[in-house]
Amino acid sequence: MVNLQAKEKFLKITKFIYFSIRLVTFDCGFISKNAGKFLSLFYIFINIYLTFEKTSLVEQENIFELCLGMCTTIGLGSIFTKVCTVCFYEKKIVELFKWIEDFYLENSEPNLTKLRAESFNRTLWILKLFLKFYITSIALVITYVNFFYLINDIQVINIPWMSKTTNVYLQLVFYSSYILVYGIPIMCFGCMGIIFIGILKFYNESIALLEKSEEDILGDGFILILYKLHCEIYGKFCIYESIFAFSVFFDLFFNTTSMIGIMLLTRLYPDISIFYIIFITLASQILIYCIFGQLIFTETEKISDNLYLTKWYDLNREDKRTLLLMMMMSSRPFGLKAAGMYNINIVLFVQIMKLIFSYCAILYTFL
Repeated sequence: MVNLQAKEKFLKITKFIYFSIRLVTFDCGFISKNAGKFLSLFYIFINIYLTFEKTSLVEQENIFELCLGMCTTIGLGSIFTKVCTVCFYEKKIVELFKWIEDFYLENSEPNLTKLRAESFNRTLWILKLFLKFYITSIALVITYVNFFYLINDIQVINIPWMSKTTNVYLQLVFYSSYILVYGIPIMCFGCMGIIFIGILKFYNESIALLEKSEEDILGDGFILILYKLHCEIYGKFCIYESIFAFSVFFDLFFNTTSMIGIMLLTRLYPDISIFYIIFITLASQILIYCIFGQLIFTETEKISDNLYLTKWYDLNREDKRTLLLMMMMSSRPFGLKAAGMYNINIVLFVQIMKLIFSYCAILYTFL
């Protein structure tokens, strides 16, 4: 059984996620939910417009400010798609986290209680590690970028009727807010991905219990419990994938485009350290997507093999039919797909990095 202390820590994480979603959608009770979501998207759109307007005023000879402005505009487009996903699928995201709470805190099946508790503790430890280090690193990077712009007097937004000093400080306020606006959608995707990987691993460990052929240990209906659990996990994962499929697709596109520009700036200005930091941050985000996709595919690929390696020959006729149906369902491993078409895995990450270096080399030859 899940211990009380671990349960409280997990519920604190989910409550923090609910609060963060309400924060990014301006769901504070003063205005309607739809108006809050519109206000959140409008806020980012205004930033994109101001940044694009400033970039259009930069002279073509000033390659530094031109490339920096274009990369910033593309990066804001990536943030817009993230926030749009959270706003549009807010209800489904909250429902998924509610299901996850019920999944781990349920103790209806005694044979799975111990495995469920072990999986819960393992997943909770990884969740806390993710929240502490990755989200903190995003906050540090955005803060460093803002102060770099301020110290070096770099202006990437422009409001015509305001002075330059006002624009610079307004830029500092706007871009500091992206610690929340940028970090919250990543937190939702990352936490849910970690949890699904833990659930799939737990399910594979549950299948291993079938090697115990003693009926008094597992009971006659254990195969049916695994079958229902398989259907439930697959159904919830399809919802998870449908929520983030297009967001991840546009995120990969915008991040790849930004990384090409940042890599080009790194080649032109190798002494400026901020470009290396931004490049590593964007590359790490793509890498996290690909690692999640690879781990989910690997765990689902194991299901069919683990079912076959059980003592199926000792089962009765009805259980054999159920097991065969489960093997047919698991014969096609599932994983994350960008826009429902492109598999997200380590191979995709390697291909993206090769594409970035290739396009950067081509563009560098024309400068």
